[in-house]
Amino acid sequence: MCGRFWASLTWEEYRELLDLKSEPPETNFRPNWNTAPTHDVLICAERDGERRIEQMKWGLVPVWMKDKPKFSTINAKAETIEEKATWKGSLNKMRCVIPISGFYEWRRGPGKSKQAYAIKRSDGHPMLLAGLWAFNDKVDPDHPRTFTIITCPANEVMGAVHDRMPVILDPGDVGLWIGPEPWGDAHRALLKSCPDEWLTAYPVSNDVGSVRNNYAELIDPEGDPIF
Repeated sequence: MCGRFWASLTWEEYRELLDLKSEPPETNFRPNWNTAPTHDVLICAERDGERRIEQMKWGLVPVWMKDKPKFSTINAKAETIEEKATWKGSLNKMRCVIPISGFYEWRRGPGKSKQAYAIKRSDGHPMLLAGLWAFNDKVDPDHPRTFTIITCPANEVMGAVHDRMPVILDPGDVGLWIGPEPWGDAHRALLKSCPDEWLTAYPVSNDVGSVRNNYAELIDPEGDPIF
């Protein structure tokens, strides 16, 4: 799954990474070192033929829903997005990319203990997560645009921490993923784990478990990388 991440990108990094031509959104681009569900997040989608960065709330609310979801919609399993009504309505025209610096995951230890890990790209580049978004101004008029992160079974190295991971796109596939082409086999082919060599993971403070903690030191290593 993917339930916590951090993003510390500048506008210049967003623009270069995603080849943006639009003006920056009205935000100060302040880093969020502990992004959690319900937070506003900067995502990239294509509308009217133009790539745009805009804020959306994490936790997708489909257009047909009349009340807040009674189940978690922060992640969508790649294996079932074509089957479940929650996601199906977004597949054709509401695909998005979530640019992040890295994500956190917890590895089970002896008994009930867990250790937090930071997972990021080994080359230091940002991650581009595959997502879906939706518009619903009835349930929460203040946050009509919402999104979810698509997950898939973990690759071999990520499996040392958790059995699932977010779908991390190659920058060269962003055009296809957020472009206007209707959902098809080319999109399905992207819903897979990234190559093992893309990732590195190392233990961090379990203070990241509290969303009230939000500071750069959360990503400081507290041990050697496990991959």
